[in-house]
Amino acid sequence: MRIFPLNRRMSARIQSRLRWVDKQLPRKVLADKAPTLGSLIILGDGREDDVVCHHLDGNKTVGIVKSELPRYGALENLKVYVNEGYKDIVFVLDQEDDTLPNLGRRIREKLGEIGVGCEEERCNARRVVRFNCLAGGVKFRFVVVVNGLDDVGGPSHKIEDHLVKLAGVARPMDSKYICNGLEQDKKWEVFRPICDDREAAEMVFSQHFGGLGLLDC
Repeated sequence: MRIFPLNRRMSARIQSRLRWVDKQLPRKVLADKAPTLGSLIILGDGREDDVVCHHLDGNKTVGIVKSELPRYGALENLKVYVNEGYKDIVFVLDQEDDTLPNLGRRIREKLGEIGVGCEEERCNARRVVRFNCLAGGVKFRFVVVVNGLDDVGGPSHKIEDHLVKLAGVARPMDSKYICNGLEQDKKWEVFRPICDDREAAEMVFSQHFGGLGLLDC
């Protein structure tokens, strides 16, 4: 799987971050052309670890966009993306201090607010839910992937849970605080296994592999 950022600013940011890990990584992760198969990743919080994508099998290209609106607000333009031809959409957001049932309820409410009908399908992976949706007579699949790990961080769970676990510095406190305090060399050591070791990446980012893998089902 390769990704295609939908705006230049995001593309430049991702390329810079990937080159910091490995100069060859942008070529492996980023596509030169926009996706033609109608798949899109919407980031609702923070900066997603795009480098996970290159571990997924296949030559599929997916678009990726970071909303300027946080969390559930990122779904405001969902119908626009559907009308543009995206029929498989993955929404990634931090759990924060929400319970998973409450987070799922709020997402269903938001879909209703913007006029999207949905039927939920339970998935085996924890923090992954797939919906069969309908908007303006158009059917599409909508997958929600929630960042966070049960055994890492404090009561608020987020993408940094995964990073501090990889770094081996997880403690019962806010993982973002720990991650921000890492030395630059240590941060490099965190991203290196994401790039080089599929088994390590899949273990720590299990819901991301599970959710993104549904794009190819």
